[in-house]
Amino acid sequence: MEKYLIIGLGNPNNSYKYTRHNLGSFLIRLIILNNKIKKTFENKYGKIYILNNKYIFLLSKTYMNKIGISIKYFLKKYKLKIKNLIVISDDIYLNFGIIKVKQKGGSGGHKGLKNIELILKSNNYYRIKVGIGHNFKYGELNKYVLSNMNKKELSFIKNNLYNQIYNIILNK
Repeated sequence: MEKYLIIGLGNPNNSYKYTRHNLGSFLIRLIILNNKIKKTFENKYGKIYILNNKYIFLLSKTYMNKIGISIKYFLKKYKLKIKNLIVISDDIYLNFGIIKVKQKGGSGGHKGLKNIELILKSNNYYRIKVGIGHNFKYGELNKYVLSNMNKKELSFIKNNLYNQIYNIILNK
């Protein structure tokens, strides 16, 4: 049976928990919570939760711009190939709630994806990009992605996006 390492990109500090940039991490937390998955391992790089001995969910303790370090550590620890990595990330080029699934590709300017490619020396991993929209003025990208999602967006994520993302992962 093939195993997969699944990470939702985000920053570990609680002050980022509901930001648009932490959408990937937020979705992983929902999967862990809704399926009552118990933590199986924790160290300075992250916390690991394993579902059905096939899906290894990672909540990274490294910040977005260094997230490749924790991913590399856990790929090595579980003896997984890069092709068995699934990364969930936010994407400003997609309208809010739109999902795009790709096997490989560029970072699109996303600092977390850039760091993964730099550290792993590859872009040949599975990615699930989730749109957060682009409702910001020129020069305000950082402010936008680091702002909290509103109640309507959080509700949509919990009631719609969560199920779609979970099904994409389980069908891998």
